[in-house]
Amino acid sequence: MKYLFTLLMIASLSSNLYAQSVNDYKYVIVPEKYDFLKSPDQYQVNSLTKFLFNKYGFEAYKEKDKEILKNPIDPCEALYAQVTSESTFIQAKLTVILKDCNDQVIFKTSEGRSKNKDYKKAYHGALREAFLDIEALQYNYNPSATAVERKTTKIPESSIAKDKSPDLDEKKQIVSKTSSMPAAIIFTSEDGFYKAKQTGTTITFYDDTKKIGLAEMGNGEAFDVTTTDFSGTAFFLEGRLVVQRKIKGIAGVVEMIFTKE
Repeated sequence: MKYLFTLLMIASLSSNLYAQSVNDYKYVIVPEKYDFLKSPDQYQVNSLTKFLFNKYGFEAYKEKDKEILKNPIDPCEALYAQVTSESTFIQAKLTVILKDCNDQVIFKTSEGRSKNKDYKKAYHGALREAFLDIEALQYNYNPSATAVERKTTKIPESSIAKDKSPDLDEKKQIVSKTSSMPAAIIFTSEDGFYKAKQTGTTITFYDDTKKIGLAEMGNGEAFDVTTTDFSGTAFFLEGRLVVQRKIKGIAGVVEMIFTKE
């Protein structure tokens, strides 16, 4: 019980501070090309990024989308997406970063990973896994923080609108925080088939990127787990998540060990 309490305290204290202000921004601008790719929208990674942001409630555009070329937006009402790669020959590793018009990091996901041998499938799998943190934000635009409050003379090169206002330098201030979302902790099963994402006291189980079930840790050391693939009792042991699953025809329980990434 003492270990579980300590784990929850660490998760709370290490919350991503920048995640608290994403709701203040109306748009997300996705670049035409990422630095780790050789050509614009290679493997359709940029297009998938835009699609996933829209899927999770944002109003996302690519830099050269006709809609914003015809109707430029205020650059400080937008967040600017970047995807960085630490991929190796055997594994794609992608992280999604959101910056504001002053090039300040507002939110950064945990690293998404995929070992698929097909480059396109590997990048797509890693990107979708990273976006689990975006999904967890439960984004809902809150216009209370105006673009004027965020403006300075420094505007990133990817900005769509070109209206810069030097006189607003004096008005630069910290945007008030509007929400609080615990940072996600990702666990992977020893066989690599399943993932578990802990957000606060909730654990979400995935088969690859498919959500298969939820569990609430509650106040006890052990808690029930029910998914479409397995069920049983779970607890934390020496930094690992252990699920004791019941299998028909087998006496006793079979342990599934999830290790933190």
